[in-house]
Parts: sequence; C-alpha cells; structure tokens
Amino acid sequence: MTHLNGVALLLFLISLTVLHSEASENTSPFLKVTPTICIIEGQQKVCEFNITIKLQITPYERLCLVITKRPELTQCFEEQQVVSQQLTLKTAIPIAVKLINPEDNNIVLQQLLSIASYEAKNYRIKRRFGWSL
Repeated sequence: MTHLNGVALLLFLISLTVLHSEASENTSPFLKVTPTICIIEGQQKVCEFNITIKLQITPYERLCLVITKRPELTQCFEEQQVVSQQLTLKTAIPIAVKLINPEDNNIVLQQLLSIASYEAKNYRIKRRFGWSL
C-alpha cells in the first residue's frame, strides 16, 4: 500500500510541474524570429531575409514590434495572445527585431538577425603532366 501512495505522490508532483510550466509559458512574452542568419556569396552586398515572426505579448497590455533601421515596419499589438507574421527584409547590415513596451520604451525582448558571407574556394589541385613529347 505504501508503494501505491509513493507512486500516487510522484504522479501528483509530475502533474503539478507540468501545469506550472504550461502556466508560466502562457504568462510570459516571447519572440521568435526565424531564420536568424542570412548567408551571402562573394561580392554580393545585400541579403534578403524571408523571416517568420512569432510573438506573444501576455502579460503586457501593449507591446510594439520594432525592426532597427525600418521605422515603417513598426507595429503595436494589444490584447492578442499569439501573433504570427511573415516579412521580407533586404539589408546589408545586421538587424535587431525588438519587442518594446511603449509606456516606458524599455526593450522587453530582442533577437539579432546576422549576415554571414563566404567565398567558395577551389581546393582542386591542378597538376600538369607532360604527356606530350
């Protein structure tokens, strides 16, 4: 009988932990931007991001989505649980996507979009054999 009580107590504690983690996920704001890295080749100057933004503003009443160097894309959200958007951005410099509280202008969350460049190297060894006489 004590073994069943121990199992019941363990199941009760696990269920409380799961409920607590779900409750804490629903009461804190989040910001997820994908992808976060754009790769450009060689002499290419501009990178094009096709990003997906997912955000939750709870427990705040109002938060604004701000993208650096792009004031025309600033949007504010009120009393919405989850927001999902897709944007296309062209840039030559890294960009920060921020959730800002408009009441005090504090940054609640932010994510950096980076640019990486590479140049393909030719690692093939060129050999010249004197086949002609």
